[in-house]
Amino acid sequence: MLMSLRNSLLSICSIVLLNPVASADDSPSSLIAGLSGKEAASWAGLQAHGINLGGWATTGINYNPDEPTDRSNSPVSMTDRANEFNLYQLDLFIEKAVVKASNWDIGGRFDFMFGTDTRYTQATGDWDIGIISQRDERFYNIALPQAYMEVFAPIGNGLSGKFGHFYTIIGYESVPSPLNFFSSHTYSFKSSPFTTTGALFTYPIDGQWSLNLGATTGADNFDRDFGAWSHMSGLTWNHAKTGTTVSFSVLQGDVYERRSSELMYYSAILQQNLGRWHYVLQHDRGAQQNAIAQGQNAEWYSIVQYLTYQAADTWGLGVRGEWFRDDDGVRYSAGAASYYAMTAGLNWKPNGWLMVRPEVRYDWSEAHTPPFNVGRSPDQILLGVDAVIQF
Repeated sequence: MLMSLRNSLLSICSIVLLNPVASADDSPSSLIAGLSGKEAASWAGLQAHGINLGGWATTGINYNPDEPTDRSNSPVSMTDRANEFNLYQLDLFIEKAVVKASNWDIGGRFDFMFGTDTRYTQATGDWDIGIISQRDERFYNIALPQAYMEVFAPIGNGLSGKFGHFYTIIGYESVPSPLNFFSSHTYSFKSSPFTTTGALFTYPIDGQWSLNLGATTGADNFDRDFGAWSHMSGLTWNHAKTGTTVSFSVLQGDVYERRSSELMYYSAILQQNLGRWHYVLQHDRGAQQNAIAQGQNAEWYSIVQYLTYQAADTWGLGVRGEWFRDDDGVRYSAGAASYYAMTAGLNWKPNGWLMVRPEVRYDWSEAHTPPFNVGRSPDQILLGVDAVIQF
């Protein structure tokens, strides 16, 4: 198996490294613009009004040498289907970005997403759950992860506010595929909030400090328990001369309206640029009261490190290491356990609208019940590759 793994990894690397291409900066940023010479918003006559149309498609495959009988890479999320070709995300959006200048401005954004990732990004309540019948969906579904209005007010250094349904500010990795270096996600990402509903205000205190303050209906919730509100806040410090960014964000409040169920989740992130190198250190912690029916409290926490190197305009390489502790066995199904993951990957960007991400990932655990390969193995190896096409 090790020989097969080595040969597969070498094949993936050769695809990325042995294809000389022109600089991605010289090519169109979307497939539609590359084929037609015009962005989608221009064809619809919306660009003149400051409105943008766009989207992306992310598709790929993960090879699991264990060949689990249920074809699941669980507890790995999103890239969780083994030895199957999947459409992870098909995202279409319409957006009017606010102009942060000296005048008031109003904008907003709406996202429609289809694919296997949507099972993790839907919001509880009467929003996007149930758009497709469970009898028909298999592993595919529809999510509406963002639908918000944004207002910019020329107050002080400029105050902006989002109102509606939008992605959380917590964590380093993101739901939208194009923003991530790696194809797969961490355990920490799976255990953090994805979307929030409510209001979020952003204010730049000065050239280095910025502040977020918001009130939301909790984590990944639309209106299931509309009276159970949470506060979401964050503080970011950015030092341009040293290439250092430090941020701290927190979401805290009750999950359910009619019983004690406080959830507190925070994420602390350090980012450091060192020329072509980029280093990230992330620490997350979550705790919830009465997390299960018997009234048990739950706690989970993690440390994740990333190191990436931009070797050229068209390609880079990176490694990621994680330790995730499920202290009470609530986030995953193996009881109280520690999970570890090491990932090495490459990014190939032959032009502005295509990104290919091969990676090799090794997961192992310390748990009473083996969590991998249908409860038969304490570890697993995944060989994955996906492609992100922006249009």
